[in-house]
Amino acid sequence: MDKITLTNNLQHNVTILPNDFIDHYMRKADGEYVKIYLLILRLSGSDLPIRIDELADTLELTRKDILRALNYWEKAGLLKLNDDSHPAEENTAGTSPEVGNSEAAGASFTALTVPKKTNRSAVEMEKSIKNTDLEQTVYMAETYLGRPLSASELNSFCYINDDLHFSSDLLEYLIEYCITRGKKSVRYIESVAINWFQMGIDTVKKAKEQTTLYTQNVFPVMKAFGIANRNPGPAELDYIRKWNSLGFETDIIVEACNRTLLATHQASFPYANRILEDWKKSGVRNTADIQSLDKNFHATSQVAGQTKPTGQPVAGKTNSNSFHNFEQRSYNYDDLESRLLDKNRR
Repeated sequence: MDKITLTNNLQHNVTILPNDFIDHYMRKADGEYVKIYLLILRLSGSDLPIRIDELADTLELTRKDILRALNYWEKAGLLKLNDDSHPAEENTAGTSPEVGNSEAAGASFTALTVPKKTNRSAVEMEKSIKNTDLEQTVYMAETYLGRPLSASELNSFCYINDDLHFSSDLLEYLIEYCITRGKKSVRYIESVAINWFQMGIDTVKKAKEQTTLYTQNVFPVMKAFGIANRNPGPAELDYIRKWNSLGFETDIIVEACNRTLLATHQASFPYANRILEDWKKSGVRNTADIQSLDKNFHATSQVAGQTKPTGQPVAGKTNSNSFHNFEQRSYNYDDLESRLLDKNRR
């Protein structure tokens, strides 16, 4: 039998792109900016050098295009430029900006990818925890959970503290946030930490802004749909995030959910999405705009109900029945009976 050899080249052949980039950043960015970011991510994941000129040559763009994209992603918090790689400001003559020195033309860039988690030894974890702010945080977590943390759970907190660079205040808020939502799994806490890292949440203020947005929109939607025994799934959460991006207030989103239940008798996120998209196209900004649309719809429906199929109005009628819009026939039942009897005799 022939021998089959399997080679694992996953790390070199695959570039991992966080879903949060697709959900929140990609839609707002210029297409060329997205291409540049993806190329940087690919080179960074393979430990290849990242140079402005090479980026421009590969994508057939100008250096100015590359620099503009780098500045955009740095402001968005997804890309960190080294101190010596910031381009100089454009001069008053309007020429293309140049990098400050010749060495910076080959400057490297660091994409904000999630650091790889390693299994720390007991000695390494003790070094990270003992006589540090993390020691107090671990004690707080054990108090909330009502039990000592396992070695694996301690490793997770060391990972969040050392690799994701959460401050003690941010890590404590993360723990409180998850516990108050009934999530006492350290694995869940770690997954939220990774999500916050990908979103650039590095302060308690940013975290509170994000969690407030979640509370204001996710919980009301789930309540409006009558879903009280679970959290939204990934696809459902994607819909809610999309509705947030449309700029609707919570009361409008809830109204769409209420109308969905009345129409479909089930929690249909796609149906509610169609309602909200239609409202967006119609310029809805508040509930008064929805009432105005309803009024116009009912007025149009009444006019349509007072017309024949040909479009001619029917005077004095408010509701026509299509089953009666044909000429009634008359029959001589005595003649029909006589014909039938005669046929039977034959």
